[in-house]
This record gives sequence, structure tokens and C-alpha cells, in this order.
Amino acid sequence: MSNVTGKVGKNCKIHKYVSIHDNVVIGDNCKIQSYAFIPNGVIIEDEVFIGPHVCFTNDAKMDGDMSAGTLVKKGAKIGANATILSGVVIGENAVVGMGSVVLEHIYKNEVWAGNPAKFIKLND
Repeated sequence: MSNVTGKVGKNCKIHKYVSIHDNVVIGDNCKIQSYAFIPNGVIIEDEVFIGPHVCFTNDAKMDGDMSAGTLVKKGAKIGANATILSGVVIGENAVVGMGSVVLEHIYKNEVWAGNPAKFIKLND
């Protein structure tokens, strides 16, 4: 996911105090609530909801190597105060519960919650 240039798609609603760094790609029709932190290397596909105070990380080993990107696929929803670790893929139409800490990939239509986040059920 390197050499990505930043872009924000059409019809996005980005609320106050959201921090979006370089090399972030945001698709169309996304909604990002206040105080979300989106560092370099995050790709957010279309129709994604990101709640307030969601924090993406981009340094998985805390060693300064920020090469692992994060992908949030179309229609995913991430609840308030969730933390998403670097290199994670959040699948299409997946749901991340409020306050969750996501350490691993979440697949299409799955609902995860907790610290660390664990599979709860399939999204109906």
C-alpha cells in the first residue's frame, strides 16, 4: 500500500477535529465523526461510517516502520473510541463495536467487539 496519494471521495461528511494525514484514501459517501485519527497508509472504501474518537494506528511494532497499511472495506461501521491496529483489514459490511481494540482481520459481515476485539456474530 505504499506510494498512495491522498484523496477524499464525493459526498463525504467529515466532522470537526478529524485528523487525516498524508497518503490516506477515503472513498465516496463516507461519514467520519469528530476527533477520529487517520494516519498515513489508511484506505477507507465507499460508504464507511467511522464513529467519534476512532484511532487508527500505523506503526504496528512501535519501531518507526509505518509501512503496514490498513484497509476498511465498503460499508463497514466502526463504533466510537475503537482502536484499529496497523495492517488490519476490516471486511465489507463488518461492524466494530464501540471501544474495541482490533488486533486482527475482520471478515465480511462479521460483528466484533471488546478489548481485544473478538468475533460476536455475523451481521444480518
